[in-house]
Amino acid sequence: MIPHGFRALCLGLLGLGLGGCSLLGYHKLPPTPRASPEEAAQVRFPDAFDDATHLPGPMLEALTLALNDFLPPGRKVQTNARDQRIAECLSRRGTYETRVLRSQEGLFFVSFIPDLTRCGLDAEILDGGAVYCIDGRGRILAVR
Repeated sequence: MIPHGFRALCLGLLGLGLGGCSLLGYHKLPPTPRASPEEAAQVRFPDAFDDATHLPGPMLEALTLALNDFLPPGRKVQTNARDQRIAECLSRRGTYETRVLRSQEGLFFVSFIPDLTRCGLDAEILDGGAVYCIDGRGRILAVR
């Protein structure tokens, strides 16, 4: 038989360990929305990707790293704007015009510029975006 105090200690340590995940930035991604089977049945995939935008693996990694830091999944942007729709718009990843530039030194510069017209808003944001510098090892070197 296990002493009551030992069991309580084990449960406490387990709870502390599980709670620590959130302290380290771990979060569960929300499920990806899926179309209905009827809509999916209507999709016609292309035969080739000749005209597609090509993102080499390191560039995709830099973009993903910058995007997850700039606007983590599930995070809501806080603003001082009187119109709450602006904060809602800035909380959507699809609001941003995104550009990735690879420099001669192997650095990646990722730029996020908000376009509020994508939310049907006619407002101007002066400091709503960011530019990240990511190195080839997947580290954020600087943010502006």
